[in-house]
Amino acid sequence: MLQNKNILFFSAQAFGYQYEIRDKMERMGAHVDYFDERPANTFIVKAAIRINRNLLAKYIDRYHRRIIEKTRQQKYDYIFFIKGESISVNNLQELRKAHPEARLIIYHWDSIANNHNALRILPLFDQAFSFDKPDCKKLGIRFLPLFYLDDYAAIAQKEVKPQYDLLFVGTVHSDRYQFIRYLTEQVAKRGGTYFTYLFFQSKILYYKMKLQNKALRNTSMHDFQFVPLAKKDLLALMEQSRIIIDIQHPKQTGLTMRCIETLGASRKLITTNQHIREYDFYDENNILIVGRHHPILTDSFLTAPYHPIAADIYHKYSIGHWIETVFS
Repeated sequence: MLQNKNILFFSAQAFGYQYEIRDKMERMGAHVDYFDERPANTFIVKAAIRINRNLLAKYIDRYHRRIIEKTRQQKYDYIFFIKGESISVNNLQELRKAHPEARLIIYHWDSIANNHNALRILPLFDQAFSFDKPDCKKLGIRFLPLFYLDDYAAIAQKEVKPQYDLLFVGTVHSDRYQFIRYLTEQVAKRGGTYFTYLFFQSKILYYKMKLQNKALRNTSMHDFQFVPLAKKDLLALMEQSRIIIDIQHPKQTGLTMRCIETLGASRKLITTNQHIREYDFYDENNILIVGRHHPILTDSFLTAPYHPIAADIYHKYSIGHWIETVFS
């Protein structure tokens, strides 16, 4: 369906997923021009955009106008945004004027509550999707969960003896650190093994959270990582692990990428997201839902094997199916 289609693609840097999406669209036959939606990826720029894009409005608008001029002579079938946290209404209107033949599509892989720009630009799109069911119901946009990459499906095909009972890889925010401590202590008491990779986007953010979050008061900077884990290392860790931990942001109801990746890898999941019961791949043999405070890991879940799910449901959450749905 994307054979010989031209796509102008905007997405902020997101642990490399923007390139995975671009590459998959190209393997499906499309020609893709990709641009970072942010003018820069420094801590200050990202923080300013999240707090209020107007703090850097002139800088951001100049950046987007340069892209509009650079691509003005190209004909596009689709203009595709993920999240759209920084582009202004005026520049989005200019983009449409420059490419009146293109269909404008946006996908939100964060809750609208975490994106101050979302409601301003939403009316300008021909089609909008979100991974968050309440946002879809409230705004009348189409529900589409996240996806797993083909590399995770490859893990599911391998037969390996796991090295770790429990794995957590993720950014430290809200109550995540205390939650991880509760679970890893329970595994250790049972004689199990675990691996954690606790990531901060900057050392400034670590010290800020250390002042605000008493669970971090006695920690050292050496307890955390300040470089994102490489994809190949994450894949290797998931291959060597039986159970993956997922802790969604307290304001978020949609399933995280980690939930869907765990499904793709055919690994068991511990999650704080109660909404996972509403999904067709939910199986209590594979998924343990726990509270955010004092999560309890049961012996039966820790030791029971993974229970395979139906092939059609499994395929439904692949990146290929996700792309087909976005451009259908």
